[in-house]
Amino acid sequence: MSPGHIDNTQGQIRTAEERKIKAVPSEVSLSEVSSAVRSEYTRILVHGRDDLLAVSFNAVLVTVCWFLLPDTIQNWLFALHGPLVFPFILEMWMLGDTPATNVAGRDAVRAVGQLDDPSALRTWLRAKHLVLTSFVGPCAAIVAIVIGILQQRYMVGAAVAITLVFLPLGVLSVAAWISLWMPYHPRKLLWRWQHRSDRRAALLRWGVLLVLPYLVVPAIGLTLLGPTLIIWIIAHQGYPPHQMDSTGLWIGTAVSVVVSLIVFAWAPTVASKIARHRSDKLHSYLSNPENG
Repeated sequence: MSPGHIDNTQGQIRTAEERKIKAVPSEVSLSEVSSAVRSEYTRILVHGRDDLLAVSFNAVLVTVCWFLLPDTIQNWLFALHGPLVFPFILEMWMLGDTPATNVAGRDAVRAVGQLDDPSALRTWLRAKHLVLTSFVGPCAAIVAIVIGILQQRYMVGAAVAITLVFLPLGVLSVAAWISLWMPYHPRKLLWRWQHRSDRRAALLRWGVLLVLPYLVVPAIGLTLLGPTLIIWIIAHQGYPPHQMDSTGLWIGTAVSVVVSLIVFAWAPTVASKIARHRSDKLHSYLSNPENG
C-alpha cells in the first residue's frame, strides 16, 4: 500500500471521527452548579416541558386513584395507607417516571457532552436533581402541611413536609444510575410501532424501562426513609394513635434530611463511574436517536 493511500485513509478516518463528535455537541459548559441549574431551568421550561407534563399527569393520576377508587382496588394498589402517607405516595408517583430514570436519554445532547468529564457530569446530574426536586418536593410538602392542619397534627405535618422537600434529592440521585446503564431515546409511539419488526429488542427494552420507574423509585424512597421510619416507630411506642414523642419525631426528620443530602452528594460519583465504564456504549447509543 502506497504512503499516499495510507495518508488518504487516515485522513478519512479523522474526518469520520470529527463528524461523529460534531454530531452531538455540548450546548453548555457546566463549571458551576449555579450555571448548571440555570441552564436546566431553561431546558425544562422551554424545551423539556414533557418532564413537567409527566410529573403533573402522575400527580393527578395518583390523586384520582387514592380518593376515587373503591377500597378493594386501593388496598391492592397502595401498600401503605393513612392521611399523611398520601403525600409520600404522591411524591413517589410524581418521581416514578422517565424524567427520574432516563436522565441521559431525555437530554442526550448534553449527556454526551459531559461523558468524558466526570466533574461536569456530576455537576450536570446534580443540577437536574435540584431542578426537578424544586417542582416535586414543595408540592408534596404543601399537601402534607394542609393534611396536618386539617387533622390538627401540626408538628407531624411539618415533619413530613420537611422530609418530603429533601427526599427527592436522594431518590433522583440513585434513580439516575439506571439511565447510565440503559438509556433510551424518547420517540413517538407511532415511530416505535413502525419499527417494531426490525427493532424488537429495542422495543422490549423500551417497554421494560417505561415500567421500571414505578417499581424502582418507591423502593429507593422507602430505603432512604428506612432509618427515619424506625426512629418514628420507636418514638410512637407508648403513645396514643397518631401521636409520638416530639424529640423522636424531629430526630427522625433530621436523619431523613441528612441521609438525602449525603446520597445527593455521593450518588453522582457512582454515576460518573458507571458512565466511565460504559463510555463507548453510551457515546454510540446516545449519539444516534434512531437507536430508539
